[in-house]
Amino acid sequence: MTWPPYPQPAAPPPPAPGTVPPGTPYHRLARVAGYRWWHPLTGAAALLGAALVLVVALSGVLVAVEPDPADPGAESPLRALAVFAGTLVLIASLVPAVLIAARAVRRRPGTVSSVAGRLRIRWLAWCALLAVVPVAGQLGGLVLLAPDGGQEQAGSWVGLPTLLVSALVLLPLVPLQAAGEEYLARGWFVQALGSWLRSPWPGIVVGGGVWTALHVPSTWYGVADLMLFSLVVGWLTIRTGGLEAAIAVHAVGNVAVTLILAALGQLAEEGSAGDADWTLLVADSVALPLYAVLVVALHRRLRLPRLS
Repeated sequence: MTWPPYPQPAAPPPPAPGTVPPGTPYHRLARVAGYRWWHPLTGAAALLGAALVLVVALSGVLVAVEPDPADPGAESPLRALAVFAGTLVLIASLVPAVLIAARAVRRRPGTVSSVAGRLRIRWLAWCALLAVVPVAGQLGGLVLLAPDGGQEQAGSWVGLPTLLVSALVLLPLVPLQAAGEEYLARGWFVQALGSWLRSPWPGIVVGGGVWTALHVPSTWYGVADLMLFSLVVGWLTIRTGGLEAAIAVHAVGNVAVTLILAALGQLAEEGSAGDADWTLLVADSVALPLYAVLVVALHRRLRLPRLS
């Protein structure tokens, strides 16, 4: 008598392309099912193409609002605000450019945001609330460390109506501009190099170096300050499993600075953090580690995931 063969369990189906293995850290989220070693290169080409299309499309806005030097109202605060807003929109377009590039290599675009596959809005709000403390300390430290109390670079008060208009424009656009920079520097670069290397630090350093270079720094203090920011928020991105902490402190700091510049009629002034002197580096050397401690403590308390 022969017994029928014992039924064998069916083999599990292969994971769908773009599936992230459970337990994957943030910097390795680009190694999805169906990953090939050249995907970061094709993704970079898609990122560059999407960015060029968006830049060309939005450059017309900048040309339209660019003041004519012969125009008596060319130096008006509201005209400067329009030019500044156009620049913010241009930088914010990096967010859709990065997401398009992720989709081009069969990835879920949401994995650029966090290990949850989306931007965690509640956690972003918590981080923004925490960022108020170090940013306020940073600004206070700059005033204390400045030899003249900051009076040398002070502008003139533009008036409450102009400031209110500026706030209505800047408050929604500045966080988007900060997000655009973070999606590129701490998102795309960290995950692209993380797909090749197990350590997140090459991606953090390279992304930070590119981000620093894009600021066109003019002082070594500015280079050091921008790289310090990159290392701290890059580590926080890996430690918390997403871009929320980096976007929050970047946005809160930029909002505070741009509102001050708008109030003093200095939005048209050239310059960035790359032109800073030693005072900003000293202030950030205290403010950024403080922010990192607060974020990690709250992240642990809320028991949020750091792996997919």
